[in-house]
Amino acid sequence: MNLFSKFRILPAAILMLGALVYMASCRKTEDPPVVIVPPAIVRGTEKVTLVDPKTTHDKSHSNVNWSTPYMGSLSALTGRFNSFGITTFNFDESNAAGINFEGWVYLNTPNTSEPGRDYGCLQTTFGVDTTMREQPANKILIKTKSVTLSTTDKGYIVKFDMTFHGVTKELTGKMFYNGHATSGTGATLKDIYGFAFDFQFLAKTDFLIVSTNIGDQIDVKCDAIFRKVL
Repeated sequence: MNLFSKFRILPAAILMLGALVYMASCRKTEDPPVVIVPPAIVRGTEKVTLVDPKTTHDKSHSNVNWSTPYMGSLSALTGRFNSFGITTFNFDESNAAGINFEGWVYLNTPNTSEPGRDYGCLQTTFGVDTTMREQPANKILIKTKSVTLSTTDKGYIVKFDMTFHGVTKELTGKMFYNGHATSGTGATLKDIYGFAFDFQFLAKTDFLIVSTNIGDQIDVKCDAIFRKVL
């Protein structure tokens, strides 16, 4: 290659190199991935127990609600139970090992705002009647087995035994502490604590209920209020 040819190639090489540098400088730099850090779960030190004689369950402001699709697939059939109670309750906000409770419901006290249904097909489905009270067939019993702290929110994962219709099954639900407020003045001053507990169960599959009016899955939502005299 003669000297003249070299001088002809050199400018072309310089132009090509410049083009490559320009293209590289114009290439869009990808943004780094956004890392979303969930907020820290902060729990307090609140404790509530029915062992304390100053603490009582406020049934008049508590409830046990249920819901199931009518005939298994239609609009929701909803209701509550009028008679229920909490026999033991211990809550330690930051210590799952200090949380446990037991409760009961009378099956012959359903309330769907339709007396004909409440004291007709529902009691027939459950196999109870209005004269029953403490008979085992008339009570749903719940007793906690273990509680763990939720890792996604401030809730509590509860494993418990439920006895219903002569069958006992282990179920899992979720409890939330909704906080507390004060009420009254002087001698009537009280701390008021609120809790929620939600779970589902399979009435037909697990508890052998025979009915064409309800779905297999029953959704239950319980709300409990406790009052402590200060």
